[in-house]
Amino acid sequence: MSALRRVGPVGAAMTVHERPVGATVEWYTPRSLFDALDVRFDLDPAAAPEWVGHYVPANCMYPKYEDGLSRDWKGHVWLNPPYGRDGVRFIDRMIAHGDGLMLLPSRTETAAYQRALAGATAVCFLRDRLWFIRDDGATGRSSFGSTLFAFGPWAVETLRRADLGWTVGA
Repeated sequence: MSALRRVGPVGAAMTVHERPVGATVEWYTPRSLFDALDVRFDLDPAAAPEWVGHYVPANCMYPKYEDGLSRDWKGHVWLNPPYGRDGVRFIDRMIAHGDGLMLLPSRTETAAYQRALAGATAVCFLRDRLWFIRDDGATGRSSFGSTLFAFGPWAVETLRRADLGWTVGA
């Protein structure tokens, strides 16, 4: 497939983005973040598949094939939502649940980010970019900053103790 394709009148062109070889939207939270948080969660409703390894210290995990959106959410939840349409549904579900921590890219212009900001008890703008893990074990440094959203007093106290960046509302 060519990087350019013709659209509209002859001579007009639009750039088409091609996915690089090995590209993926599946990137998982690094263990180092959980080491810094030093807590155990009750649930990860958007867990990495078993073959990636479970870095999330959670008592219960729902990988993609178990459809975490259709299951019960109880207790302190960890959420690093998937990208795409389902991600927005996970974000809204976390806001409604109101207990736990959620990690999002610091894309302040998005409606989902703004809803999370309005619904959170506190937020922490991480001082460092994270090194995420791909499903094949490769790591990559994020090209953007990240925000941790705290929902409820337990999560606020967790952010305060971890001291991962600039925390507001704690």
